[in-house]
Amino acid sequence: MSDLGKALQTAGTTNTIDNSGESWLNSSWWRQLQPGKWRGVGFVMDTGQTHAGRRTALHEYPYRDTVWVEDLGRLPRRFAFSAFLVGDDVYQQRDRMIAACEQPGAGTLVHPTMGSIKCVLVDFSTTDRRERGRVVEISFAFVTAGDVLYPATATATGANVTDSAAALVTASAGDLSRTVNSLDRPLIPPASTVFVSDYAELGVNAVNDAARSLNAVAGLQGLFGRYSTGNRMTLLPAGTTVAGALAGSITTRQAVLTAADGLVAAAAAL
Repeated sequence: MSDLGKALQTAGTTNTIDNSGESWLNSSWWRQLQPGKWRGVGFVMDTGQTHAGRRTALHEYPYRDTVWVEDLGRLPRRFAFSAFLVGDDVYQQRDRMIAACEQPGAGTLVHPTMGSIKCVLVDFSTTDRRERGRVVEISFAFVTAGDVLYPATATATGANVTDSAAALVTASAGDLSRTVNSLDRPLIPPASTVFVSDYAELGVNAVNDAARSLNAVAGLQGLFGRYSTGNRMTLLPAGTTVAGALAGSITTRQAVLTAADGLVAAAAAL
């Protein structure tokens, strides 16, 4: 089929084309063509289409005469063919092509003008015409294959530091209270009060960081890849909502502020 396919890739090979004065068989264009194949089964191309470009999102705004076209990446290339099989064994060729098209996963498409491409078949059909006898018409639609990508996880270092600081401040307040009750007040140097106040301020600054609002919802399940470069932070339970995550962040912040106030008050009482 491969020799026949190349011989029949176009019709009338002895005719001149484009007024060039050259025959198809003698032209450099003809020598660049490859026999079309899908998973090793040959076909003869009648017409071929390639769809490519960029994915975009069009943003329109009220009271503005211009729009913002957001680039969302390259479109996967799509290939469509109107082709045919020919020969006394055309029905056997058709059956082999159908078997190839029914295989799962990606396969190798030999495009007559683009060469070998890893593709996934998305549509296929055959047509038998009484008047064409030994010819079976076929049509394909392919899309370039890509790797299977899953959401990636990353450690939310900012959220971890904030949570650790909050836990440390809370624990420190309790430890300080117990330690103060067990010590004689004259043994505690005045500089300790300043040190404790500075330490409490570190915890307060950590929970007052505006980035905590974003960190609180960064781990929500959903389509957040557009804003966090495809990485999910610390994963939150499936039922967590934006309101719930923000409420939890507010509760934690208030607990840290209360503990810090208690720590500073305890130190001032020394």
